[in-house]
Amino acid sequence: MSSSQVSWRRTVLVPSLFLMISMLNLTLVVAGLKELIVDELGGTTRDASLFFSIEMIAYVIFAPLWGVLSDRLGRRAPLAAIGFLATAPLYALYGWVDTIPTLLVLRFIQGATAVLGWSTLMAMVLDQPDRKKRGRYMGLMGGALTLGVSLGAPLGGYITRAYGPRAPLEAGAVLFLLIGLGTLFFLRDRYTVRRQVGLGEIGTTLKRQPRLLLPYLFYFVDRLTVGFFVVLFPLYLGSLGVEDPAVRGRYLAYFLLPFSLLQYFSGRLSEKTGPYPPLLIGSFLYGIALCTVGITGLHNLWFVMVLLGVLASVMFPPLITLTAQLSDERTRGSAMGGFNLAGSLGFAAGPLIGAWAFEVQGYGFAFVVSGAGEILAVLAGLLVLWRLGFSTLETAER
Repeated sequence: MSSSQVSWRRTVLVPSLFLMISMLNLTLVVAGLKELIVDELGGTTRDASLFFSIEMIAYVIFAPLWGVLSDRLGRRAPLAAIGFLATAPLYALYGWVDTIPTLLVLRFIQGATAVLGWSTLMAMVLDQPDRKKRGRYMGLMGGALTLGVSLGAPLGGYITRAYGPRAPLEAGAVLFLLIGLGTLFFLRDRYTVRRQVGLGEIGTTLKRQPRLLLPYLFYFVDRLTVGFFVVLFPLYLGSLGVEDPAVRGRYLAYFLLPFSLLQYFSGRLSEKTGPYPPLLIGSFLYGIALCTVGITGLHNLWFVMVLLGVLASVMFPPLITLTAQLSDERTRGSAMGGFNLAGSLGFAAGPLIGAWAFEVQGYGFAFVVSGAGEILAVLAGLLVLWRLGFSTLETAER
């Protein structure tokens, strides 16, 4: 079957489903983290934080390397399958861990294999040949990623309550095995035979694509605000008198549901307008809304959260579309690796900046700092586009 005959379900819908399942791992263990690390293994809150941070470090190191490898070999589907299938037994090993150092080493290795699976799978979706519908496809993929993260925590909480704190990790082993087998047997690369690309050619091609730094910049800032939010928002709710975890979860749902469910439609919007207008306008308004979080009372906070979710859904599809549009199809895996590197760095930096800003002037100042980052990214983007010429808005796709 030629690439033009491959159904979008095979090249977009099924990979997006697998990406959603793979993203469950990011939050699947959250509910039982205290019971596992503190109660069972005798660790500390710092160890629980390291459990997440060390996986992010693995993403930063290995996402670009795996991207280059997929371009170098000219194949993506087998690498994605290898990544998922290698991750499954590593998740199963969590059931045997009895010390914190062993847990953290295993988490780093597991992060390296997991990012091989999902980052390569994202590059496969970017290879989808139907450029006219690229916006909606990127929106579908973005919604799947977000929905997976959103569903992980409540699903993990139920499993932990029913079967214990290690059960979500064992469930993760089963899920990664299933999507690994699914990738192996049901997904195929866009090209039956793809020309292998030398390392020198990859480097030269990437150097000719400096405009990729624009979506990288926005994704870095976006993920920074997410990392920022993860640390400060629950504490802010506590300062407003919200002690019930269910209520905290409801406020997060006000953000996550529109963020997940509207991305397909915002992707279709970007097909009509081009990626830059929704990205720049959405990011600017998102930054302004973020600035108001720390001064909004509990009674009106739900509205701000819904607004943030709607605006965030407008921002992501143009970002991933730009990464596809501005990259060469021969080095799209490397471009996707750089995209995920920028996001992982932002997510890791967010909690640190959030803690600093809070110590300086409290919650109000902290959320202003977060929103200002988005606004500055918009100004930087406008400056870059002005310097390059606004004809960049109509960049010809390769």
